[in-house]
Amino acid sequence: MKPENIILFPKWQQKLEEDSMAAIQEKRFEEALEKLDKLLSYQVNKHEIYTGKLICLMELERYDDAQELCESLIEEKDEHYYEYIHIYLTLLFQTNQYEELMETVHNELETGNVPVQLEALFSQLYTMSEKMLKSEENDQFHFHLDALFDAVNQDNHIEQWRLIQKLSKLNVAPNEKIIHLLVDEHIHPLNKTAIFLWLKYAGINETIEIHKFGTLMEMKPTDAPDIKESELAIMISAEIREVEQENPSLHQVMDTLLHHYLYVLYPITPPVMDAPHIADALFHVGKEYLNIDTVSMEDEKVKKYINEIKTTELLYASILDD
Repeated sequence: MKPENIILFPKWQQKLEEDSMAAIQEKRFEEALEKLDKLLSYQVNKHEIYTGKLICLMELERYDDAQELCESLIEEKDEHYYEYIHIYLTLLFQTNQYEELMETVHNELETGNVPVQLEALFSQLYTMSEKMLKSEENDQFHFHLDALFDAVNQDNHIEQWRLIQKLSKLNVAPNEKIIHLLVDEHIHPLNKTAIFLWLKYAGINETIEIHKFGTLMEMKPTDAPDIKESELAIMISAEIREVEQENPSLHQVMDTLLHHYLYVLYPITPPVMDAPHIADALFHVGKEYLNIDTVSMEDEKVKKYINEIKTTELLYASILDD
């Protein structure tokens, strides 16, 4: 039973404090932690007790417990706030939480309240974390890059997609070997889209080649509009909007088909003037998918887009399952 509202005899409290600190000095951390927890159970909430407990937890590699305690102490914002922040940063560095450390240091330095004697130390931890993070990301990049080209050699399109997603989340720009995949006819169109988007969001401003569906084009990734923001996408969305009022389910299917169609083609897009034909094709395929009676399509251009939409839908589903 927890001894709430019971006060320790002063001599016993002093002995527990002295014994716990002695145990820390002698690196008997389990024993020290037991005594410190006893003191805290009697509400002996001293700074030295909490600091001692944090040391014990970290030395015993109970990092999650140490981080939880440290965060709760930081929330108190008492006179020992920056001492706890210092311990917290040390803990984050030891556990390779470099991004969290950098964010914490940035936020603290922004306040302008960090004690002068800690400013340089915080900045040093930030710089070290930045280097470690970059090194870690480079290691991950090369590891995933090797795995990607193993998947390319094996024609494993789903694994290629998974690895491209992992690589694109790292703070490393695609290299020439990856860019060359955009003209490799064995690479799945969806994976080429993912690579091109990676180049776009990485800010690549040089002209690159991409080969899709028998079309070879050159484009600067930064010049390509977002998929849903192209002129064609906006026009088709406007064309099919009236369906939303009459049949919301059909409109949702058409909208999904449109996104998949444009995503698989990206960055290639059909002519803007064909927006009405594509809208008609989406209407036809959407009704077919919902088992709604459809009339035979006579317009050759619409028939062409019906086939394209069905093909791109199969290609999309072969990699992704929405």
